[in-house]
Amino acid sequence: MGSLTSCSRPAYSLSPNPTPYVYNSPTEYYLYLPSHYVPDRDWPLFVGIHGFSGDGSECLRMWQSYAEQEGFILVCPSLGDKSGGWYVDQGEANLHGILRQVQKDCRVQKRFFLAGFSAGAEFAQAWIFDNPRTVTAAAVLSAGNYYEPVLAAQDIPFLVVIGDQDDPLSLENARMFTDRLKQDQFWAELVILPGVGHKVTQKALELTISFFQQVYGRLP
Repeated sequence: MGSLTSCSRPAYSLSPNPTPYVYNSPTEYYLYLPSHYVPDRDWPLFVGIHGFSGDGSECLRMWQSYAEQEGFILVCPSLGDKSGGWYVDQGEANLHGILRQVQKDCRVQKRFFLAGFSAGAEFAQAWIFDNPRTVTAAAVLSAGNYYEPVLAAQDIPFLVVIGDQDDPLSLENARMFTDRLKQDQFWAELVILPGVGHKVTQKALELTISFFQQVYGRLP
């Protein structure tokens, strides 16, 4: 008779103390568990993607206090290579591996909230349109370029945030991207921040968390 070990439930051995956890495989990533986390239910998962030349630690600094306040598990991968950028295919493979490990280590919902800044916002779009059944909603913050929407991702709400002092072409592309999403019957919102260049502001963080609250307030 075959073993049933492979069908056993995960141990969910991680606890909030110590936290954040730092891992190096399949690439560096940071995992933060709220202080009130216990594996008694499937918790919301929030994945933050850094910009060019950044790493997961900058997303940890951005989102950690909100993870504690809002009660979500936070994952912040470092996807860049030595040049500071990354190939989408390798980044997606790394994130798939990270998600598989997180699902073994702690109880999380199957679909997650995805937020990315700059090149990370471009990666977030690529991930969503390649893996539409994995994401609950997305915050696209100050992307330089935008992808053609894929209708299979139509149930994923998008928040698009950019400063009016960012690159003019990026600003126009943000408008066109949001308009296209709406034409394709996506739930999409564009917020243009006055006097803001190419950076993540406190207002952008607050808008993202407000969007997270709206989306998760609609879930069963």
